[in-house]
Amino acid sequence: MLSGIIVWGGAGVLLDRWLETRVFALVGLLLGLGVAIYLVVVKYGAVDPPAGNRPTSTTRGGQRSRPPEYRKTQKGRR
Repeated sequence: MLSGIIVWGGAGVLLDRWLETRVFALVGLLLGLGVAIYLVVVKYGAVDPPAGNRPTSTTRGGQRSRPPEYRKTQKGRR
């Protein structure tokens, strides 16, 4: 998360120096923070919903259920 803030904040500081303004550093910091939080949520997943709204699942461990003929593998079959 820190690297996103540093990179986008640094880009904002450079843009501020080039355009002689003072707003792009703050915009860069906020953009870097937002993108960093988004990437963490995408990588590790969002928070689970409350137990009352959770759908029930018949499979264990997040595995997909398959017909019985696909559970057994044969030599040469992929």
